[in-house]
Amino acid sequence: MKSPTLLLLLLGTVNRFPDQSNAKTSFEGYESCCGTQPVEFSYEKKRIYVPNVFTPNKDGVNDYFFPVVNDVVTDIWGFAIYSAEGDTMLYQKSYFNSKMPVQEYGWDGLRPDGSRYKGAFRYKMRVDDVRAKKDIVEGRACAIICGSEAEIFRTKSGCYFPVQAGQDGTLDKSVANGETNCF
Repeated sequence: MKSPTLLLLLLGTVNRFPDQSNAKTSFEGYESCCGTQPVEFSYEKKRIYVPNVFTPNKDGVNDYFFPVVNDVVTDIWGFAIYSAEGDTMLYQKSYFNSKMPVQEYGWDGLRPDGSRYKGAFRYKMRVDDVRAKKDIVEGRACAIICGSEAEIFRTKSGCYFPVQAGQDGTLDKSVANGETNCF
């Protein structure tokens, strides 16, 4: 028979270590972020870069989610953001072009009720080119809420931010993500 002192010592030791399942739970909203979806789309001469993460914390860096296109793309129609399940529309802009200021068409990470959205979401849009050819671009990305949970993105690979857009609608991996205040 084990002594009560040994049993108490074992129970006390187990309780001193943090519960690892809680650590996993806090990062669940970010599990499918980065590296799982394409960020560059090409249709003949059309080039569209869509980041797969953004940080809407109003610090002036990566605050809006939006596509970056080359000069062959003339218009974007039906730019829509949905929850990860696709059952809730979070944002919609019926029309814009790349000559407009990003604040007029980019999503700022807020739900229609004004609350912040966190984690994975879906997007979809139609892009038209100079020859009036239409293509649908759709995929998944993530809204990162800055703070301790965002630390995972300091070393997470495959994360591409809005500031990493090349002028020609492509990803420029040589540009740093610019996130000094978030994680």
